[in-house]
Amino acid sequence: MLKVANSLTMMRLVATPALVYLLLNTARVPRYDWYALALIAVLQATDVLDGYLARQAKGGVRIRTMGEVLDPIADKLYINSAVIALTWVGRIPEWAGGLIVLRDALILAGWLATYLGTGVRLLPNKLGKAADTFQAALLVLVLLRPPQTLLTAVIWITVSLTVASGFLYLKGALSARHEARL
Repeated sequence: MLKVANSLTMMRLVATPALVYLLLNTARVPRYDWYALALIAVLQATDVLDGYLARQAKGGVRIRTMGEVLDPIADKLYINSAVIALTWVGRIPEWAGGLIVLRDALILAGWLATYLGTGVRLLPNKLGKAADTFQAALLVLVLLRPPQTLLTAVIWITVSLTVASGFLYLKGALSARHEARL
């Protein structure tokens, strides 16, 4: 089951360029919105499925696998690439797209610094998972072209969760570094 889970993760990595292509060309070819929506649905479904399969294969036992590293990379790569593409074409405001991508870049830098400096692996938190869920939902909503008031509200909720979770990750990194010095 771990092989299947890892294959699903690899599929998300490989599908990311196709998603970016579709998103960058939605103004020229409007039906690409629907293709991108379908691809996002598949990518999200494979994320849920590979997590489920990995947990089943491990039987609740904590085993470090390649998928534990690749899965979040695949998720962040596809979501951030999509956010950048939609920001580039003017469908997500630059300030919102910038904050979403900046938070993930800072989390990656903080994760690496914490792991290399202390050996502690920072784990995802519930607020971060909520932010990631809203980021994926924002992609879907943008492609559905809702009324501007609804889109604006979801953008603000997504960015608020994203920034708040970034501070929570920062707190965890600082705490791990502090504990490592003791």
